[in-house]
Amino acid sequence: MGRFASAFAFLAVLAVVLGSAGCGQRFDDLGAGPPPSQSSFASDALIALRDAGSAHVVVDAKGGAIAGTNAQLAIHFEGDVSTSALAGDFQVSFPGGTLGARVLVDEHDVYVRFMGQWYHAESGISDAFKAAGEQNGELLVGLTTPAGLGKLFTQLFEGDIAQGPDVGGAATWEFDGRLRAETFANLVEKYGGIELTENDRALFDKVAATSHIVVDVGQDDALPRKLELTLNPPKDLHFDREELESSDGAFSITVELSDFGQNVSFSPPKDARPLDELFGQLFGVMG
Repeated sequence: MGRFASAFAFLAVLAVVLGSAGCGQRFDDLGAGPPPSQSSFASDALIALRDAGSAHVVVDAKGGAIAGTNAQLAIHFEGDVSTSALAGDFQVSFPGGTLGARVLVDEHDVYVRFMGQWYHAESGISDAFKAAGEQNGELLVGLTTPAGLGKLFTQLFEGDIAQGPDVGGAATWEFDGRLRAETFANLVEKYGGIELTENDRALFDKVAATSHIVVDVGQDDALPRKLELTLNPPKDLHFDREELESSDGAFSITVELSDFGQNVSFSPPKDARPLDELFGQLFGVMG
C-alpha cells in the first residue's frame, strides 16, 4: 500500500478514535448553553466515554482499490467495545465475494472465528497499544489523551459547532467541517517517513477540499452518537514520489455508538488454531 493510501488509513483510525473516544461537554439542568469550543468538543467527552467504559459500535467504511488489484473494499463491523475487550463481527465485501468473521479481543489475546474454525494469537489490546507507542508514541498520546485529542482535532479540522439533530431521543451538538490541508500533509510527512514536495502539498490541498466530517454528540451526557468522514479526491492526482499513490475511489467511514456502559467480556474459545494459518486462506480468497 502506498504512502498516500496510508494517509487514508490514518484518517480511518482517527475517525474511529474520535467516534469511540467521543467529543462533547457536560451541561447542567439549566440547559445546553452555548456550543463548546472545538478543543473542548473533543477533549471533554473523551473523559465522558472513559467514565462510561464501553459502547456498542457500528462501523461502515468504503475505500478505493487495494494497491495492485481491482478490489474495491467495504468493511462493516458491529460489536461491543471497551478499553480492555472487544466482541463483534466483521464483514469485508469486494467484487465477487464477502467474507465474515467473529472477533474476540482482550488485553493479551485475539480470537477469530472464520468459516466455523477459531484461530488465536497472543497479542491483544494492551500489546497493540504498547507496539503503537513504540512506533508512534507522540501520535498515540495525541489520539488517546483528552488534551492531545483536543489539540489534534483543532489542528486537523476546521468547521463550526451548532445545534444538531436528535439522535436516539438525545439532543446533540454537531460539528460540521473539513480537513486542514497543511496539518494533514504534515502528519503524512512526519509519520509516513517521507518528504513532500510543493506539488505534493498542492495535491493535498485538493484532497482536503473534498473532505467532510460531521460529528453528533449528546448535549446532556457528553457521549458521541455518530461520526461521518468522507473524502472524494480527484482522479487525476499525480504525486512526485512513486510511493505517494493517488486514490482511485472515494473514502468514507461512519461510526455509530449506543448502549454505553455495558460489560464487555467473553470466555476464550476452545480448540483454537494459530492465527497465522488463517492469513493464507484470506489472501488466497481475495487474490
